[in-house]
Amino acid sequence: MKAGQVGVSELLISFGLHANDQRAADVLYLMPTSDDVSDFSRSRFGPALEASDYLNGLVVGAGRERRGSDKITLKRIRDNFLYLRGATVDKTGNARQLKSIPVDILIGDEIDEMDPRAMPIARKRLGHSPIKEVRQASTPTYHGVGIHAVWTDSDQREWFVPCPHCGYRQRLTIQQVVVEWDELERPVAWHGMNEDRAYVVCKRCGQELDRLAQGEWIPAHPGRPITGFHPTKLMAGHTALIDVVRNLQTVDETKRKEAYNQDLGLPYTPRGGRLLDEHIDALKREYGHGPIPSIRPYAGIDVGKMLHIVIRAPLDGEGARRQLWAGEVYTFREADHKLREYNVGFFVIDGLPETRKSRELQAAFPDGVGWVAFYNGAEQAEQPVSWNRKEGVVNIDRTRILDEMYAGFYDGKTNVIPGHIKSVADYYSHLKAPVRVLEKRAHGKEVAVYIEDAPDHYAHAEVYCLTASKHPPLQTTAPPKVIRRDQFGL
Repeated sequence: MKAGQVGVSELLISFGLHANDQRAADVLYLMPTSDDVSDFSRSRFGPALEASDYLNGLVVGAGRERRGSDKITLKRIRDNFLYLRGATVDKTGNARQLKSIPVDILIGDEIDEMDPRAMPIARKRLGHSPIKEVRQASTPTYHGVGIHAVWTDSDQREWFVPCPHCGYRQRLTIQQVVVEWDELERPVAWHGMNEDRAYVVCKRCGQELDRLAQGEWIPAHPGRPITGFHPTKLMAGHTALIDVVRNLQTVDETKRKEAYNQDLGLPYTPRGGRLLDEHIDALKREYGHGPIPSIRPYAGIDVGKMLHIVIRAPLDGEGARRQLWAGEVYTFREADHKLREYNVGFFVIDGLPETRKSRELQAAFPDGVGWVAFYNGAEQAEQPVSWNRKEGVVNIDRTRILDEMYAGFYDGKTNVIPGHIKSVADYYSHLKAPVRVLEKRAHGKEVAVYIEDAPDHYAHAEVYCLTASKHPPLQTTAPPKVIRRDQFGL
């Protein structure tokens, strides 16, 4: 997990070439796009060969007389290969450029910019190898996703340097540079500000540190199987620390995110765009969970290790959708019983990861009552949900449906909840996990997306419940199906 422009890509390509040359290993070097591969091959890989007679002699086809076998996306190093590929995955989940490439080592460069499906697909290329090494690197984006998720599972090695005055070893942090922040978390005082510079001080004696002194990587969690490193611009000699400080002196959340990601190598969740306790509290009403006679409510079910369920009544005359039940169950059989207990009229259930089980629950009810949901296929549709009656599937535009679901919490009147809602474990934390941010895409276009830095199952259960309330009219009056005893593996 790294800051930007600290030499990690050069380190990774050196590692790949070394593996080809000294370990007789085939290497797959994965980058976000094919354009990235082309630019990298020409601007970094090519000059590296030209600067080294040794490397130039290793690459078959790199010499002037044999240039024809040296390709942008394929390098032959002695009798082994370095594959340079983009991480493009099509709508069907295929990555054709990664097929038929048996390799020993996988290198993922800037994984936070990749399609998240690419690395799992690429890992399958290691299946035959006794080596099976994976190296991933990226400037982080948000908490809990991409490289930060991998870093969290690693032994978390930070760079420690000794104080030249007292000998105390310590890692370098922005808190050792900035001494005062304002209410908007902008630096207002820092070490060296009267000298028009910034510097790091020792945590123990307060004297200036030599941030470029010889140090060592020390793990926070020794013994974990994943080795993690966190290089930042605080330890980079080409970076003036005053520039890092100035980059943090902004209230523009996009620029603050760039400063945290690119300079400090840290994830950053922008302020705003997240549901707060006060928004949820404003929806409490004096009632308790329970079914209402003669009401056919809607239900949403998020599937994970547990099944998280939200059941709500139809919109009433005051514009409210009363929550009748929210909770978690262990099995699909329990989910079936809960839906019948509340006489649910329509429900939507997460199609992944237990597609077969979700289909079985759907089949236990009359046609049109249960729908299996997938977050895809509705991005260009007029509405955020698209119903496929033939397949019993509803495709959902994730961002637009989350926007609509959260609007019902922000308005203080729509998604009403019982006064005892805090007794439902994790309900508050799950609803607050998704954060709405703007991300730049191709040609500088900004697109709204939701990212999560913690479990969010109830948020998606609420989404599926809202989706169920948008159901198309039933086309059958068939009697309720009788569930088979073995329907859910009993």
